[in-house]
Amino acid sequence: MKKLNLILVFIMLSITGFGQIIIDFAGQGASSEVTTVEVVNLSNCTSIEVLGNGSLNLTTGAVGVEEFENLESNVISSYPNPFGNSTSIEFYVSQSDYVTVTVCDIAGKVVANYGNELTAGVHYFEFTANNLGMYFINVSGTNFVESSKVICLSNNSQQAQLVYNEQIAGAITEKSYKSAKDDFSFTTGDTLKLKGISGDYATVMVVEPTVSATYTFDFVACQDNDGNNYAVVQIGEQTWMAENIKTTSYVGGVEILHVEDDTEWGALEDNDEAKAYCFYENDENSVYGALYTYAAATNGDYSGTSVQGVCPTGWHVPSDDEWKDLEMELGMSSDDANGTGWRGTNEGGKLKSTCTELWNGSNAGATNESGFLALPGGTRFSSIGSFNYAGSYGGWWGATQSSGLTAWYRILSYDSAEVSRLDYGKSYGFSVRCLRD
Repeated sequence: MKKLNLILVFIMLSITGFGQIIIDFAGQGASSEVTTVEVVNLSNCTSIEVLGNGSLNLTTGAVGVEEFENLESNVISSYPNPFGNSTSIEFYVSQSDYVTVTVCDIAGKVVANYGNELTAGVHYFEFTANNLGMYFINVSGTNFVESSKVICLSNNSQQAQLVYNEQIAGAITEKSYKSAKDDFSFTTGDTLKLKGISGDYATVMVVEPTVSATYTFDFVACQDNDGNNYAVVQIGEQTWMAENIKTTSYVGGVEILHVEDDTEWGALEDNDEAKAYCFYENDENSVYGALYTYAAATNGDYSGTSVQGVCPTGWHVPSDDEWKDLEMELGMSSDDANGTGWRGTNEGGKLKSTCTELWNGSNAGATNESGFLALPGGTRFSSIGSFNYAGSYGGWWGATQSSGLTAWYRILSYDSAEVSRLDYGKSYGFSVRCLRD
């Protein structure tokens, strides 16, 4: 028993920080195909783009024993690793060759081997260990030698075995094989933002992987009248745009008045007829989308219920109650949600984008764990028509008016993790996020 405990201690020291989580992707809804996936580690702001039909290998650090550090192979993959009873071994052969596969234990003793002529392509083996411990896999051919390691975490009564399973993808190139196996540094507890893309469709999700899994993107059509397509994100039972809308016309083709001049904007009245839009500092390429008056955002519909306004078919401007539903889904109390001014605790932080320099200062409390990706798009003042606060604040209209002259909106700030609920004059310019019907 003492010997077994010592072996377990050695193994745990050896695999400190080591492991592999394999993430695959699938699509459903408007498309079953995933073309690419943009991955951002929100915990350290590293990023990678992977093929949708490939795998993302989340490597959880280096092995703690120094002499084993260089035994990670770009050619050999093992899953799961560490493993309980058996693990699958996969490697690529660029041309027909006599290939030898040898598995040795920590003492260097050969416990299983294989040798045969293999054709070009990807080959799969199943290795069953007989004892817990670290094993070294060596794959060699005429012009190559590759090594890797696997770790067994349990004792098994059967004899160690190495069984050849199959060969696939004979025509695949080494470059395409490697591109479908992307390694990404990861620490247990890290949060990842995944943006799955399929043609015109894009869906965002935020996950905290703990085991290997397949993540399925629910693709939804979200195209405005100008032909712009928007990423979407599901938060609780709601599906939101994951970016601000920037359309210049309504469904049906009616154009919205574009106002660049400060004085002209300042002359707009607080009513349901003054429909106008602009881009911050008149930059049509602004990452913040467009700013709209309340009348433009709602297309003059002040009913507050199922208001399509500037939104695409199948989408609408969220009501004040629907904004509250979002806030409460993220943890805000009902009492706070019904209040005004800055409310809640960290719900605003869950909405704010991270890993960007667009927010000023420290971007207090930002985690973006909702995937909402809120940006500080600023506002355009009524009465004087000036642009203000980009980088510091982001403001979004709701469809619900508070009076004939004012309507409810939400604000997020660089220096707060809360969400502000206020009613302002309808001629202010704010951003719009659409909500799926």
